[in-house]
Amino acid sequence: MNRREALRACAHVGLLCTTNYAFASRQLPHVVFLNPGEALERGTGQQWQLVSRFMAVAAKTFDIQLEVLYAERDHLLMLRQAEEVARRSDAPDYVVIVNEKMAARQMLETLARSPAKVLLIHNDLTPDQRREIGNERQRIPNWIGTVTANAARGGYRLMEYLCQWLGQSAAKVIGITGDPNTPVSLERAAGVETFLSKVPDARTCQLVFSDWSYGDSDQKARVLLARYPEANAVWAANDSMTLGALNAVEARNARVLVGGMGALPEALTRVADGGLAAMVAGDYFIGAWAMVLLHDYHHGRDFAASGGLCQKLDFLSVIHRENVAQYHEVVFLRGHTLDFGLYSKTMHPHPGPYDFSLRHILNATAKDS
Repeated sequence: MNRREALRACAHVGLLCTTNYAFASRQLPHVVFLNPGEALERGTGQQWQLVSRFMAVAAKTFDIQLEVLYAERDHLLMLRQAEEVARRSDAPDYVVIVNEKMAARQMLETLARSPAKVLLIHNDLTPDQRREIGNERQRIPNWIGTVTANAARGGYRLMEYLCQWLGQSAAKVIGITGDPNTPVSLERAAGVETFLSKVPDARTCQLVFSDWSYGDSDQKARVLLARYPEANAVWAANDSMTLGALNAVEARNARVLVGGMGALPEALTRVADGGLAAMVAGDYFIGAWAMVLLHDYHHGRDFAASGGLCQKLDFLSVIHRENVAQYHEVVFLRGHTLDFGLYSKTMHPHPGPYDFSLRHILNATAKDS
């Protein structure tokens, strides 16, 4: 399949492109992102659409052609998409994949037949998967790296903030995380538990798994709030589930703090009005960070020398009532102007590992105001 044919095929499943293929210079790197999420939001939040959106902003910064294929939360479709990309005679330079529903091992083996370099983001392989296929640049040499957020640190920071709100009251926590087969779902919960283990008399009443949706979280939160009337805090692992839990709390008129992870606009609105205590933000930038690393790699500065082949980035930040207005303006009202070049080591050389702190884009945008 040539690039013009790929453009037509991808139009049906969602395509973002910084430059029209018909006029693009052949020298511009071409990146295909196999997005596991939905092209249109259907109840599980806009997380994956935003990952693509900020990837596109970064791609424009770096003159990268970005093609996005949505798998509609169907890992079998995602596997077929990987097969299609691997068969292309006009292969992309890079393919970005996610270990959604444990599909990355098979995708890596499929894409090993392609000359494209592969970068894994968001969900790392499990230890068992790594034992089966090895690590980056080993048995599958075109798998050049892995980039994930430090989800455990995000969970830790969220619970630390909620406990500060509780003051002298011992935390009695209800947790709602995503499906048990998604590594990041377990990592977020582990971070919460790590913090609670350090606080006297704090405990999790119960942690339950959900399907990442508003409705399922609402129903489960109602059951858990009735089961644990002593609970004074609820956390959830994405925006949809957090808002579902908040609805359950408000329906009971319960005096319970609610916080979560994701920080999409609808959740930020509830932070601003005091409904939600806090949201941990930044996961949707993981694709933009991948574009930074691929840009530098493509221009001869291998990211492996600045943090290794498998990088767990510590950039997730707590958004609360005091900083939510600035964050919302910079990220969602002016997000198309974000300068991801600030993070590139080819554009701004500096020693040490990459620093993807959100304060850089927040401060830079504030200066431009």
